[in-house]
Amino acid sequence: MTSVTAALAASAWAEGDDAVAEAIASVRAGLGGGESALVLVFPDVAIAPDAVAAQVAAAGSGTLVAGMTSDMTMTDGRVARDGCAAIAFGPGLAAGVGLAERASGDLREAGRMAAARAVEGVDLRPGHCAVLLFVDPTAGDEAAAIAGAYSVVGPTVPLAGGGANGRAAGLIAGDTFAADAVVAVALSSPEPIGVGFAHGCRVRGRAAIATRTEGRTVRELNGRPAEAVYLEGLGHPGAALDDGEFEALAVLHPLAQPELRGGLRLRHVMGRARGGGLACATTIPPNAGVCFAEQSQQTIVSSATEAVRAARESLGGPPRAGLVFDCAARKRALGARLGEEVAALQAAFGNVPALTGVYTRGEIGRTRGATGDRNHVVVAVAFG
Repeated sequence: MTSVTAALAASAWAEGDDAVAEAIASVRAGLGGGESALVLVFPDVAIAPDAVAAQVAAAGSGTLVAGMTSDMTMTDGRVARDGCAAIAFGPGLAAGVGLAERASGDLREAGRMAAARAVEGVDLRPGHCAVLLFVDPTAGDEAAAIAGAYSVVGPTVPLAGGGANGRAAGLIAGDTFAADAVVAVALSSPEPIGVGFAHGCRVRGRAAIATRTEGRTVRELNGRPAEAVYLEGLGHPGAALDDGEFEALAVLHPLAQPELRGGLRLRHVMGRARGGGLACATTIPPNAGVCFAEQSQQTIVSSATEAVRAARESLGGPPRAGLVFDCAARKRALGARLGEEVAALQAAFGNVPALTGVYTRGEIGRTRGATGDRNHVVVAVAFG
């Protein structure tokens, strides 16, 4: 099924061995078969990397293509798997794509290089632009890639995106399918573009200090084993949990770093680490203050509406297309209620005809300030 908006965007989803090629063909047809400024593709993990590259190449050199892998996608107001979601933008939107490979050697430089290549020749007019960042989450701390991109685009350009997901996570730029890379996509439109994000978490218990950390592992909180302090902060002191029970608790209880304006930068707790530590998805620096956060299935669903509302604020009218980057941990936490969040997103966008979403490993959302690495959030991009 293909959705169409006149002269702006079309979205589609396809399944099977040729899902990427069919999705690209569908969205181009949804634009009336005319020229497209950009096609974004988000293949599920069931499609082999070499097949993705071959099918993108078969789309033709006249099509600017970018994207990343996902583990399930949002399309046509539902969740789909084992296929490819795509959204195409017509020539009314200007776009550029930049790729930087071997990102793990210097992830900040990779973010800078990808962004510089993407924005070349694209007019980034404040309020009418955004830069999407797609990152291999195994290449290092996504915050470094964001810092590199920020050094190029500055404070007036919002950032959105996230980490590629799936068993064979990879990024797409043209007919290149790459791991260990950063892809940047510059977007510029005559109409406004808005970015918003939300998480639905509240703080509980007392704050703590990360007294010893090693990369993405928090070894100690308040000078004690981090796991013990974490469980105490959540009201489960001394709880004897197996790994499955611990993960079920952690998926609804991230750590959080307080921000200057009162917000929270959530840090997903992936599981235990040896010696009583916590394995986190994102680096927490030593001596950082952290809070213990809590969300529920209902607050996750409600936050979807909040994120879209924030993205729509600057449009001055209803959106005509939308992109969503949602946290894979939120997907797990919702379980059988996942469809409720997708329905909330669709309703908040106002049943916009072209809407595509992906589930990421680490989200990127920056509208003010220099930081934008997120966990446990949903990021919405609205196109006026």
